[in-house]
Amino acid sequence: MTWNIINFLKIFSNNRRKEKYIINLINRMSTVDNAKSSDDSVSFRAHREAELINDKEMIPIVIDLINNPNRSQDTLIRRDAYFILSMLLLKHENLEALRFLINQVKIESDRYVISSLLDRISELEKPETVDVEPIVQYIQNQNRTIRHSAIGALKKSRNPEARKVIVDILLRYKEDIKKNKYDIIYAVSTLSYIGNKDDLDLLGELSISKIRDIRDSSIFAIESITKRQ
Repeated sequence: MTWNIINFLKIFSNNRRKEKYIINLINRMSTVDNAKSSDDSVSFRAHREAELINDKEMIPIVIDLINNPNRSQDTLIRRDAYFILSMLLLKHENLEALRFLINQVKIESDRYVISSLLDRISELEKPETVDVEPIVQYIQNQNRTIRHSAIGALKKSRNPEARKVIVDILLRYKEDIKKNKYDIIYAVSTLSYIGNKDDLDLLGELSISKIRDIRDSSIFAIESITKRQ
């Protein structure tokens, strides 16, 4: 019994130390200083430090911080906590934490946090069992930045719904390519990750577009999909 208590206290103390470190890191990530260049700023260095974190035991600690109403009311804290969590999930597979991160998109209301969170999600592998509906709800958002981030967030998803949504975007938007140029470019980029041979005809049509960015991105997508087949 005594050993169990001592062991528990050690774990608790260790977790408290890690929590304090994460809080300190988040504070530095949002620091605005008078550095001569962005590379020398406290925030820049803190973000690079966050990218190197590799302790999977920090995953539940970061989630607890996000869920803590006393700390997470600040949008900058949540934004930077999402960044740290995404860096950890790049290194450690954790479906529960991944689903948590994606579901947070439904909870957020600040457009900058939403866009940043979607950008973080775009970098993560998303198995077929992971629901992408929280992302899809922003595909038609009036805010262009959020809409494009949502399209990009479907990258690396193996859920068939993700591909279906992207193909539907291209089929609908290609009717007015000039008006929908950037949405098409983002959608083609995502399709290069999750498309299959059934999409080659559609991409072939876009690969002869008079708009160079659409043409080039479609050719790249065709090459990427062909290599995977």
